Amino acid sequence: MKNDPGLKALAQSVVQALMRNVRGMRGCVVSTEDGFEVAAHAQGLGATARLSAMASSMAALGEIAGEENQLGECTSVVVEAASGFIVMLHARRPGLALVLSVVASTEASLGQVLYASRRAVKVLEQP
Repeated sequence: MKNDPGLKALAQSVVQALMRNVRGMRGCVVSTEDGFEVAAHAQGLGATARLSAMASSMAALGEIAGEENQLGECTSVVVEAASGFIVMLHARRPGLALVLSVVASTEASLGQVLYASRRAVKVLEQP
């Protein structure tokens, strides 16, 4: 990535659009597959850098689980909790893999968050 201002601007616009357009959103982070934050926005969350690092690890585990069980390439990992959920999606660009992490409260619909997040991944994957 090497401090790519175009990618950072694109990632920030994706993050802002998700936060603005999806009800119940608490935070959104785009990070590299090795856990470095590219863009983030959070409402009442802890450090986005920690979410970025955790999401990177969870996405990697999803990738291994999919391959080991002959399910193919992992596209997303969902963690459901008492007060909401976290969705982590892979975004593969030429020469760079990203992870989009979305944190939402129970006010959000998991289906709507997945739909909006998958659309955001398509934007991030454009060269």
